[in-house]
Amino acid sequence: MGSFYSKESSLTMAKKRKLQELLRRRKVAQIVEQVPNLPRNKAEEYLKDDGKGSASSVHTPKTAVTNSSDESHKHDAAGAPAASDVPTTSDATVISEAPAATIEPVSDSNAEPTETKGQGLEISTGPLDEATFESTNLPNGIHEHQALEAPESPKVAATDFLQYDQLPKLAPPDEPPKPGTELILEELIGAIQNGYPAAHLRDYLSYYHRTDETVLKEKLNGEVGGFPAIFFVVETNNSELIRYWIKYGGDPNTTYGPLRFPLLAFAILNGASSRLEATRTTETLLRLGASPLAIPVAYYDPFNRDLPSSGPDDQELVKDINDENKLWCTVEVRPLLAAALNLTQRYRLWQASKLKPSSGRERTLAFRKDAEEILGLQHTIIGQRLAVWSLRKSFIIQLAMPGRKPLVLLFAGPKGHGKNELANRLAHLLSLDIEMVDCTSFNSEDELLGSKSSEPSKGTQLNNFLARNAGERSIVMLDEFEKTDRKIHDALLIPFDQGEYTDRRNGQNLDCSQTIWVLATSKFDQIISEFCELNREILSASDLGPELLDLHRQLCRRLRRECIENFGAPLTSRISEVIPFLTFNEDEQAVLADRCIMELEIALASPVVNSTNPDEEKLVGNVQMRILDNAAVCSTIAKDYYLPEVGVRSITGGVDNAITNPLISQYLEDGEDFTEDQPETKFEVGTNQDNEVEVSLITASAQ
Repeated sequence: MGSFYSKESSLTMAKKRKLQELLRRRKVAQIVEQVPNLPRNKAEEYLKDDGKGSASSVHTPKTAVTNSSDESHKHDAAGAPAASDVPTTSDATVISEAPAATIEPVSDSNAEPTETKGQGLEISTGPLDEATFESTNLPNGIHEHQALEAPESPKVAATDFLQYDQLPKLAPPDEPPKPGTELILEELIGAIQNGYPAAHLRDYLSYYHRTDETVLKEKLNGEVGGFPAIFFVVETNNSELIRYWIKYGGDPNTTYGPLRFPLLAFAILNGASSRLEATRTTETLLRLGASPLAIPVAYYDPFNRDLPSSGPDDQELVKDINDENKLWCTVEVRPLLAAALNLTQRYRLWQASKLKPSSGRERTLAFRKDAEEILGLQHTIIGQRLAVWSLRKSFIIQLAMPGRKPLVLLFAGPKGHGKNELANRLAHLLSLDIEMVDCTSFNSEDELLGSKSSEPSKGTQLNNFLARNAGERSIVMLDEFEKTDRKIHDALLIPFDQGEYTDRRNGQNLDCSQTIWVLATSKFDQIISEFCELNREILSASDLGPELLDLHRQLCRRLRRECIENFGAPLTSRISEVIPFLTFNEDEQAVLADRCIMELEIALASPVVNSTNPDEEKLVGNVQMRILDNAAVCSTIAKDYYLPEVGVRSITGGVDNAITNPLISQYLEDGEDFTEDQPETKFEVGTNQDNEVEVSLITASAQ
């Protein structure tokens, strides 16, 4: 196995160690000056981890963010539990360090020391060459004897986080990285910065994971250009790239530099071309194990409020100000963080902080069954905490005790409250095929499954899906199941009970024991709505406590009795779990409105397209929309438009009425024609003194 270490410079080891010690002492002095009341020994600890005094070291959750005094809030990264759990091959492919790829210079000359900004400090650093050492001059004119005596350090400039928009840009490799070639981290990051597809990264990392999991993990948590490699991956705001990097060993709780600037904070401050992309990046990191405790709690608890422009006040931050893991959140950073966080991101942070972390056995089981992403399912859904908790529990039990009987779930709840979305999210996370069946379009068993006649037939869509996925994990969702009749119920008894199905085309027995069946119904809406109304206060509790879980069990028992009356005892007895979907509370309604607004922003920002083809033509475009008072706007829309009978559809209609329609009306009044190169039109959306949503044209197109 090739070495992971870079080649030695021309310095002798003794001289190199001496110069490193001088640099370390100067950096300690700078940290002490930048952070008031910080003892010198604490500053020394921040530079201890890599043994070199580097201003850019990678820290694991154990020594950084998750080293919290509150043990109950430790969050675990989704990943491999142990190297021994994964088979390795004997012909290990070499994964070694190579000379660094070309990095575009960030200063006029890299022969002279340059100012590198990081974590609120401007720490001078220069190349460790012979000339630098022999001059005995440290950067900024600090001499060896001065550093050894630790005099007063020079004034450090104010925090500047613009460097996070300026990670080093690497040249793309001559050839895209391919499995079987040498894994060179700099070349891989260069490829990612230049559009390396997520599917290729998955195949590439999967290959090396089978070869040597431990070596790959070390490599993925290495540095490029002085920054942790995972920072470059997160900078892309490509959720799939981030997903695979962490899946194969990347640490979502990586920190950078002496003040331990967390990856999660970098993702938030780095932002994206759209709020929706930035939100998806935050959701992905949290789902894959990033600790929300890396961010001061006052920024997201409570989440449904608009933060002051300067960020939470000192009284709210009192618990975090003295936390050594949050020294990065200086007075200069706080307003930037407040401006960057949108309502949905704050909700995701709050949500993650309230979730109980998975146990070691749950993580190991999910990993061995190639289903580790089920552990982060909650981070993909707005609301429906109890439904996700029930689904996750049922699925993990099925993994632990596999058998011939498939998992059969009943999703019961009003339309527009996440039944279809949860099934689709499960399929996406586990990379499963899913067949969505609208039961309102079938009047008989033959229409749903196919004829039992001996004559060869093409088969129905569901029949052929079951045949195509025989023996494989997949999902079948029968929507509006209450519209089916007793003959269809009887036809499903054997597949539900024995995991077997007869192909209607040829009579061949098929294995459907791995199929996840979801029966979705709105039959019991009245019962669920009354339950939500009677228990509104308890249901709004932030934690899934004993009282809430007890109420949930009572509701499930009642729904199961209703199932027997409506679908019969034989079918009901084969349902593994009844999962109720509750109506959204006021805070969840606001977050749903925010999601709808973010989707609208994406649609409006895309360019105008003039085309004779009506399907291609797009006349409303190149529009930028800035949301003021994010929480107030979303809460107002939710309050005015949410209807429990139709759920998110009413929120979507509310966004159209309050924002889309007035915005397009003003857009059409502005300008004489539609051109593909027309200037950008800017709008602001906020609330007025009467707490009404107001859309204002800020920049008119110059036509």
